[in-house]
Amino acid sequence: MSLQFAGIILAITSFATIAVGHILVRRLTPTFGTRLGLPFIILGVVILIGSGFVVNNTLSGVLGIVAITTIWDGIEFFRQVKRIQKGHD
Repeated sequence: MSLQFAGIILAITSFATIAVGHILVRRLTPTFGTRLGLPFIILGVVILIGSGFVVNNTLSGVLGIVAITTIWDGIEFFRQVKRIQKGHD
């Protein structure tokens, strides 16, 4: 029996990228508005494409998680501006 660490690594990556993305969107939106939305989406797509070329499955999974959360953060910049306009924080 051998231990598999991929699940733990992917879980930590998911948690960390969601947390960091949430903080970045909330802190950067008041200063930059939606200007960072498209660059984040493009960066996420580039990382996602790159994850397909990585031979190591765990690293490919980590990159895929980073990519999709980066894309989602890009979308959240646009949504956060709307929330701010409605008076939400």
